Amino acid sequence: MFKHILVPLDGSPRAEQALPFAAQLARVYRSTIVLARIVDIFETIGASSIQAAALTNEIREIQEKDAQEYLQRICSSGPLEKLETSMEIHSGDVATTLLDIINKQSIDLVLLTSHGHTGQKHWTLGSVAQKMVHHCPVPVFNQRENYLFPPAAPTQDLTFCIALDGSLLAEASIPPTLYLAAAFAEPQHREIHLLRVVKTLDIDRVEAFLKIHKLNIQKFLYDEARNYLKELSESLNKDTAAQLGVQVTWSVSMGRDIAQTIIREVEGETSLQSSPIAYSLLALATHGRSAIARWAAGSVAERIFHTTGLPLLVIHPPAQNS
Repeated sequence: MFKHILVPLDGSPRAEQALPFAAQLARVYRSTIVLARIVDIFETIGASSIQAAALTNEIREIQEKDAQEYLQRICSSGPLEKLETSMEIHSGDVATTLLDIINKQSIDLVLLTSHGHTGQKHWTLGSVAQKMVHHCPVPVFNQRENYLFPPAAPTQDLTFCIALDGSLLAEASIPPTLYLAAAFAEPQHREIHLLRVVKTLDIDRVEAFLKIHKLNIQKFLYDEARNYLKELSESLNKDTAAQLGVQVTWSVSMGRDIAQTIIREVEGETSLQSSPIAYSLLALATHGRSAIARWAAGSVAERIFHTTGLPLLVIHPPAQNS
């Protein structure tokens, strides 16, 4: 699945924290790792200086030479040594340039760290990650500098959580997550947990629906979610998940705020730094199906991106009629 992996780097150690992840995937799936370094001239000289315009080409050449030397060092040492790599060095707007690379190089996965170098002469990788979540046509793995994946200390069991809303669009997050699980743990120790959150309705609405339609709408939605996940997990455990040696489990939770409930379920009630948690990664799609009994996945994904401390796999599925 992951034949071409893009790792944008801004020269900071934080951004380089994505490299062990890329290296492991490349070894398992024989992938090519594409390292990208984007030079933003205007961050160096400013856009309004008349004198700077004459220096633009000279500064670009210097920065691009530095970028090439930097990427060559990354390729020839550390976790990427002896792996197939290529380099992309460009100047311009970082997010726009990365999206162009993704399309031209047939990238399958983008690996980012949520906080990059914040110095004046470096682009902020966090803001780039946010733009990728909104616009990237392929899965984006957002590494967290304080909760790295894969963890420094090896773990025997690995569990990823996928947040679903019952739509086919949201299910686009399942295949890449299964393949990630297969790459980072031994068979029989790989688990994907499907989570669906049912919104808690106001009691007045539930009672009114019961009075008019003779149906407990809250129970109906809860049962519908359970049946959906049960059938989906059984299908995956007989097919794709079984082939990859991954066990699929599931659960349904209820809450008034979908994003907060998802975060509580995957992180627990305590800080990530003070207590180990059950999940190593959270995956979800950026757009789901908007109808009754469906949560607005776009806004949920964005809120989770800004809130969770877990590594996050975000999939932006192609638009479909629903």
